Amino acid sequence: MVTNEDVIDWYNSGWNKSGKWPVTIDTSLSTGRYVWVWETGEEIMESYFKTFKVDTQRFNFLKYWPNEKSMIPNFLLPKSLRVKEFEPAPLTLKMLADSARAGKWLYD
Repeated sequence: MVTNEDVIDWYNSGWNKSGKWPVTIDTSLSTGRYVWVWETGEEIMESYFKTFKVDTQRFNFLKYWPNEKSMIPNFLLPKSLRVKEFEPAPLTLKMLADSARAGKWLYD
């Protein structure tokens, strides 16, 4: 069975090797003080799903890393090209640990 410590150790070994920032089970990857850009978020989640053999079917990446704004402000773009702004939902290591224990994504 996957423990919270297993997930924290996996995360620290891949993305916090130097121990620059404190990591707890409540650490969020998508909100808060230490946020990852979506490219790194994608890499982290691919590794997570593969390492812990979690079914990805219900996981919605854009909920946690929404589309980023373009270089051109929305008010200068035609309505069809405007990007809606969404706040990312928190994606915590606890959520990863709970889903790893279940073998499927539990939070979408």
